[in-house]
Amino acid sequence: MRKFEFFALALLLLSVFGCNQQERQERMEVDIIASEKSLPASFDEIATKHEYEQILVERAENKEEYQEMWEMFELKQDVLDVDMKAKDVLFIGFYESSSCPEEIKAITADTEQQELEINLKDPDSDCTADASPKNFVLAVDKRHLNEISNIILVTSGQRISFPVNE
Repeated sequence: MRKFEFFALALLLLSVFGCNQQERQERMEVDIIASEKSLPASFDEIATKHEYEQILVERAENKEEYQEMWEMFELKQDVLDVDMKAKDVLFIGFYESSSCPEEIKAITADTEQQELEINLKDPDSDCTADASPKNFVLAVDKRHLNEISNIILVTSGQRISFPVNE
């Protein structure tokens, strides 16, 4: 009987701790506004470096900053309308392999850790070692984004953390 009680208690504890982890990590409503093969002209000087990776994460909190970042990232399409009272816009720039274009698989938030995790799809084949510019422009609810200080980019099993520039 004692084994059963121990097993039941262990199962209960696992389910409680499992729920807490799931509550901490939640899916966020994120709109992908744009994704192009361009970066700011000054990218190499202003991007955060992590081993062999460079990434730039900029946050626009109003229409003026949004327009300025759009131009800075040299996006070719017309500026899309975003409700800047409810949402902020993240501009994320980095280099990718030209033979394996990056795509977003999932985005989750961990407000306790103050992280926004962006999971990219794993490549289907071998990739070339060249560096092709890439950006993602994301609209995120202001309330959620105010609790985030780091972006975690997950690509090919590697987790890379970068601060959100304001």
